Amino acid sequence: MSNEKLDLIEKSIKSKNINEYEIFLVEGKAYESIFLKDKIDNERDISNFEYILRILSQKENETGIGLVRGNSLDPKEIERNINTCILIAKNNLSSKFFFPGEASFPDVSILDKEVIQDPVDIKNNLAEELISEIKQYKEIQSTFGRFRVHINEISLRNSNSLDVSALKTYFFIEFSLKAQQKGKLSEFWPYLFIKERNHLNFSKRVEKWVRLAQDSLIAKVPKPNNNATVIFSPRVLKNALNPVIGAHASGRAHHQKLSRFNIDDEVASDNITMFDDGLLDGGFRTNKWDSEGSPRQRTEIIKNGIFQKRLYDQKFALIANLRSTGNGVRTLTGIVDNGITNFEILPGSMNFDEIISEIHEGYFIEQFSDLTPSKLSGAFGAEIRNGYYIKNGKFENPIKLGNVSGNVLKMIRDCQYISKEREYFENTLFPYMVFNNLTVSS
Repeated sequence: MSNEKLDLIEKSIKSKNINEYEIFLVEGKAYESIFLKDKIDNERDISNFEYILRILSQKENETGIGLVRGNSLDPKEIERNINTCILIAKNNLSSKFFFPGEASFPDVSILDKEVIQDPVDIKNNLAEELISEIKQYKEIQSTFGRFRVHINEISLRNSNSLDVSALKTYFFIEFSLKAQQKGKLSEFWPYLFIKERNHLNFSKRVEKWVRLAQDSLIAKVPKPNNNATVIFSPRVLKNALNPVIGAHASGRAHHQKLSRFNIDDEVASDNITMFDDGLLDGGFRTNKWDSEGSPRQRTEIIKNGIFQKRLYDQKFALIANLRSTGNGVRTLTGIVDNGITNFEILPGSMNFDEIISEIHEGYFIEQFSDLTPSKLSGAFGAEIRNGYYIKNGKFENPIKLGNVSGNVLKMIRDCQYISKEREYFENTLFPYMVFNNLTVSS
């Protein structure tokens, strides 16, 4: 079906004698179960479709890029979008640019064949398994929930004979778990996307949710500490590291003279080795090609604390007279950003329990209410939602509220421990990491 839609759009583009164009098309289907308490309240199937046009207008040493989004195949609407795209391209000049051409792509799969064959049956079975796990815990109540199976078909065609497509499957979970004790009420409300079925692991996941909901009932405000040792969970690390390291490792930041990372400079502790891996098995952004059609790859960014290589999309690769590293990432607005694919940090030499036993006094943060560091400065401050105070090598009590502040760029230079255990969280495969010299306030 996608080829028919691409053909229709391309035919209209060619009728206007446009020489350089790109059509990025996404068709999505979602199969959802909605729960009230522990019963299915509603089931629905959702479909969406969108295409994004880019048209180039070449000048002497510059290129205008027009971009328009559309979700209708009405010929008049397509023509209107093309005309708008042409107009934007003529008035939006930037550095010289051209679309990638045909290439050899790595072999990687991003679909679950059983999900493709029978998504409703898979969804029903998994939703039943999830709610059965929750029902085992009488000390908590489920108040609301969603479970979805997603199937996305992504297609890309351009005027340089590039014509590729990919079929992707993934899952979404959202649940509210309520705990109550002696008149006190707490709620833990997780929501997350999970790429692989074998990463759902409902038994372990629900056990953790229940513990966090219950521990929140007895959590205390943390003790202030201006020189704190803090352990970040893989989820927290994603929110801390991705925007900051992603920005400073990019070709965009280097071109704009905003990057604080120089090749061969020491930018982190020598126990940190980090990759941007567009081919990561189980990574949420894994694919054979990026949003412009450049081959994805595994790029070592940091090796034993030393900065190794930058990440490039097509635009900033051309500016630097290099090849794209497959880091053209399509944003929600349709714009291609010089972004990250999947981040991976190699494991350390100690398991999590061993690390805890080494800490005389510290804090473990499972989740913040919101962690949004400054991409350029690295500065952050965030309220603790779920965590634990560590004393003499043991968890002493749960903590919540209070604030942790610091700077990501300084933090990665002061990493004390990295765990053997690693966890997937959307487009990251991260361990637990211990950082020194952060500030905890109550």
